[in-house]
Amino acid sequence: MRLQQTILQLKKYLTFTLTVGMIAPLTASAQSAPTPLGPLPNSRQIEWYHREIIAFVHFGMNTFANVNEGDGTAPAELFNPTALDCNQWMNVLKGGGITTAIFVAKHADGFCNWPTAHTNYSVKNSPWKDGKGDVVKEFTDACKKSGIKAAIYLGPHDRHDSRYGTADYADYYANELSELLRNYGPIWEIWWDGAGADHVTTPFYTRWADTVRKLQPNCVIFGTKNSYQFADCRWVGNESGISGDPCWSTIEPTSIRDEAAHIFQLNHGEVDGSAYVPAEVDVSIRPSWFYHTDEDPHVKTVPELWDLYFNSVGRNSVLLLNFPPNKKGLISPIDSQRVDSLHRLIEGTFKTNLAHGATIKSLHPRGANYKPANMVDNLESSYYATKDANVTDTITFDLHSKKTFDVLMLQEVIELGQRTTGWSVDYSNNGKTWTPIKEATEKQTIGYKWLIKFSPVTASKVRLRITSGKASVAIHTFGIYKQQFIKPSL
Repeated sequence: MRLQQTILQLKKYLTFTLTVGMIAPLTASAQSAPTPLGPLPNSRQIEWYHREIIAFVHFGMNTFANVNEGDGTAPAELFNPTALDCNQWMNVLKGGGITTAIFVAKHADGFCNWPTAHTNYSVKNSPWKDGKGDVVKEFTDACKKSGIKAAIYLGPHDRHDSRYGTADYADYYANELSELLRNYGPIWEIWWDGAGADHVTTPFYTRWADTVRKLQPNCVIFGTKNSYQFADCRWVGNESGISGDPCWSTIEPTSIRDEAAHIFQLNHGEVDGSAYVPAEVDVSIRPSWFYHTDEDPHVKTVPELWDLYFNSVGRNSVLLLNFPPNKKGLISPIDSQRVDSLHRLIEGTFKTNLAHGATIKSLHPRGANYKPANMVDNLESSYYATKDANVTDTITFDLHSKKTFDVLMLQEVIELGQRTTGWSVDYSNNGKTWTPIKEATEKQTIGYKWLIKFSPVTASKVRLRITSGKASVAIHTFGIYKQQFIKPSL
């Protein structure tokens, strides 16, 4: 999504929040807002959802050792990018419509991409810039210049440091975390990888989470395993870029903690989960997390990226897409071309909602402030709702003429909680004989966004059937679209 659209959406959210605050106290006869249900997203999570796609940037000692999981023994002298340019990274991301980037400051090999005062295993003992360089600073400066949110992966696991798993290591990590959160401006997300980090227990994370909340109170925390209590977003249970169907934002915290036994729950969420912790879906644009020359022919194609978008963002999740810079310190042109094409496909497809202007009728409208037409007005601050007693509904869209489409989008009012639990979509040309869209039949989750693509259909009428729910319906967007590229500006 373009930066301007993201900013607009956030403004609309603020408007929505104000509107709910104004309407909620009114009496039922004055069309009071639906009552929020169950676990609700915090402000960090709402902004996180609006990012939709976040870039992951894996670059460090593993890049130069030509491995994916370094053992911490590679000499610091090996790190020596010849043309590092974080502004080039930002240009790639902006071309892909990406507004946030997470940089790997320290991976499990323990090498630090900034001149930390707490270990010698860092850029300060490399030949790059005669030991005076700071990749984290160049990254955060480039983010600020480009208007991109800067975020940090600081790996809890450390194969280089012999103190790993001890109280001394807890001090060491806390000091490094403090350095990063104090000295590099706003940090939008901190990423706590659970891989290999079983010796880092919950008391460690309790201390570190206190540091995050004290120094960067608006920072999103990606939590796994023993950091489960502090997670704003969760691991999706795979590194393939695929959320489950359904995929609920809610989950039991113990499913995050005991992840090995709860991969299904991580992938699908839990409809009656007691915590609101949606899925962040990590995958690399290449086969590996770090750059390898022999993987140049295997960069994901645009159709593959399109599928990933639908299977992550389109399944009530956020896509975390990795772009590994090469040994020069640059993101490969082919990676750039692919994400640019993905962005043009997203922009082209969702530019026009073919349901806009439709005449819409529903069985159980709540009233004028929550009218069915709100679903196609392109405003997130307005929404359709049913009466409190009605958790099901049938909503018919008369398009007035035949339209050909192959994509559906639904968006729920997440500020009111996860509400609808069953829905289907049909189409018709006479309003009497209805044909189900197979891919949109007996679905469950809506959440922040649910997307479905299918073979093109042509119809003059579309019907959304809400077949089950935990509370009254609250949907701010229903859209039908035709897949298409938007031409690049010259």
